Amino acid sequence: MTGRGGRLVGALAGLARGPGAGMRLAGLAIVAAFATIAVLAPWIAPYGPEETSVPASLAVEPQPPSREHPMGTTELGFDVFSRIVWGSRVVLYVVALSALMAMAAGVPLGLVSGYYGGPLDRALSMVMDSIYAFPGIVLALAVASVLGPSPENAAISLSVVYVPTFFRMVRGQVLEVRESLYIEAARALGYPDRVVMLGHVLPNVAPTILVVFGLAATDAILTEAGLAFFGLTVSYPQPDWGLDLRVGLRHVADGVWWTTFFPGLAITLLALGFALIGEGFGERYAIRTER
Repeated sequence: MTGRGGRLVGALAGLARGPGAGMRLAGLAIVAAFATIAVLAPWIAPYGPEETSVPASLAVEPQPPSREHPMGTTELGFDVFSRIVWGSRVVLYVVALSALMAMAAGVPLGLVSGYYGGPLDRALSMVMDSIYAFPGIVLALAVASVLGPSPENAAISLSVVYVPTFFRMVRGQVLEVRESLYIEAARALGYPDRVVMLGHVLPNVAPTILVVFGLAATDAILTEAGLAFFGLTVSYPQPDWGLDLRVGLRHVADGVWWTTFFPGLAITLLALGFALIGEGFGERYAIRTER
């Protein structure tokens, strides 16, 4: 098999072999576990996304982890384990959507900019460098504040942050690939630029895209938690790990550690999973990334 299909099959086959195989497999296992939890949430979570374990009219104290509530309960009687399970849906949705949108915008722009060069490259690079100069969380907060709180708007605000990352990495790879002899030969044979870019240049930068996707998703998880912390993804009592962190912080001084520990642990594990995937593929293809 040749062309794009052959390179895709080669990338998949390299998953379990070569440098970084252990990291890739561990990362995929972690992400797959959270994805499974999100899909099977109605059957895994003992309570609904906004359902309490006690009547809403009753004032209760947060309960520590027990057999009935493995991760404890909140001050309103919400089961922490159920909120972790349901919250995985929101987090994975926002992170995946934002990374895909950033990739959909950044990859074509980086491909065109690196291939053609000249004034277009300088203009696009200037715009992307300007966006890249902003701290990610500040830019995401600004965009999300303008758009309003919702998972979709949070994904859009995150995608704005990560478009320059895809652009810079893809552009850098294209600048190297376009000088290759086979690219010069394709041009000499009269192949249209579109065919050369999509059929010859893009397959060679595909590993870079994969690595950047994993690392962008890693950072997006942490940034999404920040947006949720400020109420810019969903509104309480809808479950979101970052939002639950903010709510739980009010009782940490009283010794109620479980309402913040378990959401924080979920954020850390999912971010670790995507980081291992990105770093694992970076080791496999010897790709150096800008963090």
